[in-house]
Amino acid sequence: MATKKAATKKAVKKSPAKKSPVKKAVKKKSAPKVSNLERLTAAGVIAQESIADHDQAVIDKLSASEVNTLIKLRKKMGDAPLSTKASVRPNFPV
Repeated sequence: MATKKAATKKAVKKSPAKKSPVKKAVKKKSAPKVSNLERLTAAGVIAQESIADHDQAVIDKLSASEVNTLIKLRKKMGDAPLSTKASVRPNFPV
C-alpha cells in the first residue's frame, strides 16, 4: 500500500482585525425626577391635599411599574370625583 503524504499547508498570517474608533456615548439630559405623588396627582389618580405624611412615604416607595399600573387603571376607569369624600380612597382596588 502506498502512503499518502499529508499536504503541507502554508500558514497564512492574517492581519489583525481593524477596530472601529470608539464613539463616546452622548449623555441625554434627564428631566428632573418627578415623585410618585406628583405623577399620580397629575394623572388624576389621587388628590394631593388628602395625603398624610405617612401615606406620602408609602407612595414614594412604589416602583415605577406600580405607579404606571395605577395611572393606566385610572385611564381605563375614567375620572374620579376629586372634590368629595370619595377622593380619600381611589375607586379601584389597591
